[in-house]
Amino acid sequence: MTFERKDVSKLGSDWNDTLIWYAKAVGKLKERPLASRTSWRFLAAMHGFNEVLWAAHGYYRNGEALPSDSDKARFWDQCQHQSWYFLPWHRGYLASFEAIVRSVVVELGGPANWALPYWNYFDPDSRSVPPAFLQKTMPDGSPNPLFVEARYGDGQGNFIVLPGDVSLNALKDHAFIGGNTGGNTGFGGPDTKFNHGKGVNGHLESDPHNTVHGLVGGLEDEDHPDDRTTYGLMSIPATAALDPIFWLHHANIDRLWEVWRNRDPQNLDPTDPSWLTGPADRKFIVPDAIGEGISFTASQMLDTKAAPLNYTYQDISDPLAGSTRKKIRLTGLRLLSDAPMVNFLDIKSAGGQVATELLGANNNAIKLSGGVSQTRVTLDKSSSDKVNDSFESVKLFSATPKEPDRVFLNLENIRGKNDAAIFYVYVNVPNGENPQDHPENKVGVLSLFGVSDASKTDSAHGGAGITQVFEITSLVDNLQLDQTQLSDALQVQFVPRNTVKPEHNITVERVSVFRESL
Repeated sequence: MTFERKDVSKLGSDWNDTLIWYAKAVGKLKERPLASRTSWRFLAAMHGFNEVLWAAHGYYRNGEALPSDSDKARFWDQCQHQSWYFLPWHRGYLASFEAIVRSVVVELGGPANWALPYWNYFDPDSRSVPPAFLQKTMPDGSPNPLFVEARYGDGQGNFIVLPGDVSLNALKDHAFIGGNTGGNTGFGGPDTKFNHGKGVNGHLESDPHNTVHGLVGGLEDEDHPDDRTTYGLMSIPATAALDPIFWLHHANIDRLWEVWRNRDPQNLDPTDPSWLTGPADRKFIVPDAIGEGISFTASQMLDTKAAPLNYTYQDISDPLAGSTRKKIRLTGLRLLSDAPMVNFLDIKSAGGQVATELLGANNNAIKLSGGVSQTRVTLDKSSSDKVNDSFESVKLFSATPKEPDRVFLNLENIRGKNDAAIFYVYVNVPNGENPQDHPENKVGVLSLFGVSDASKTDSAHGGAGITQVFEITSLVDNLQLDQTQLSDALQVQFVPRNTVKPEHNITVERVSVFRESL
């Protein structure tokens, strides 16, 4: 049987049959002991486990029996972040969870074709967390297993994903695999070994994945950032999967992988054996509906309609109507209002080798706090000239036009204590003006999901923090149209989306700019 995952906002009433059965099954899974491979808490711990945080939120009692050391080593703390395994690992994880929930639904007398719905927060009518997750009781008056206390949103009772908070820009990237050298991070993330969370975010992981985690989880007490027990469950990787909305969020992320694969023939999954069969250093494993461990690889996660997945999505149509990552406008054509647009992405030579070069960086680490923070990135003239020349060399009637350089803004080694912090990032806003009055200068959204653990020097993450990359090629293109070109510096500004305070100690070790060319 092939199961269909449907848009939660298209299922009818707030308390439709799909969510009622989901709530009942979640309630049963929560009753199972932590050590049971098919319990709510065991499944959540596969994404991440922190004894202190779990105890503070009431999900672990001192002295409670834990799984065997073997089970913990094999199943727990597996989630792949900042990695090209981000998508295939979460797909296998989601499929395991869905199968276990479905088995409980059937045991309770529910439909055998039950499937996990997805939350499409890009739909203007579905910007908020679905109402069934925000009510303390179910329609029959019983406690609602989908409601959790530790879900704080913006701190004012709002759980809204605004249009400017997330984008579908990741869908415009044709490359699945990204790099760690300052250029494109790829739709699916950089080539890594087993990676439980450190390094460079892939495009889809950074936006919308990370942002939605922070917007939903939030922070209850901004004055005591060292007390991580005041963060919403969704804000921290080690607690995120304890919130029932986690699974609908990740169903949407998984759906976007299918959207990406179907929207353009150039969008291809990796064929590298180390991705298809890896990682070699630790195998992925999930429990089936009766708790038996099943190992899986990325190669088994490619066809959702085939075993072991057996599902489809209600809608994988292209929300961008074929739009590519950019349409570079030719230098000097500003006066030609009817001049055609040239999509140089389509003429990029197949198999071309991409090289990255540092254009420049700021001089010191920058601290981000409650107001607008900014830094100046000084650019090397000879390197900037290469970028300018790459745009100037593009000729409308050239027989073999070449794509201009791509330019990327890197926020390197971000560290801090506020996992829920979110910033809008702007480049070259006119002096003295409000960045938010210049949406054309906004280059992306920075979300710090996972930053606390990645900042700890005594953890497996080594204290390196996380790195975020934004493509700013379109902004450079606009400079060309204004005939100002890329000059000696760029001004980068950070505007907090939610509450951020100096004591959150958020720093960006270096802000740099790289070019990427064939």
